[in-house]
Amino acid sequence: MTRRKLVLRQRSHEEGNSSTMWELPTHWTAAQALAVFEVLDDLRDLVVAGYAQKIQQAARLDRTVTTPSLPANIDNGDVPF
Repeated sequence: MTRRKLVLRQRSHEEGNSSTMWELPTHWTAAQALAVFEVLDDLRDLVVAGYAQKIQQAARLDRTVTTPSLPANIDNGDVPF
């Protein structure tokens, strides 16, 4: 039996262009894939149960725009609309 791997790339916001490689075996049966899915789903539920508020805060900070705003010295007479 030939074993192959399914390779998925995930880009990290903090790392810019570098990526993390995730390799999944392609020889799993449907039952094996379901078992892994169920474990990950249960793990997700546990993480959310224990860290939901911290996850929300981190996500909020991650989505906060930190670029400086444009200066307010725009001449209203120069605006075309």
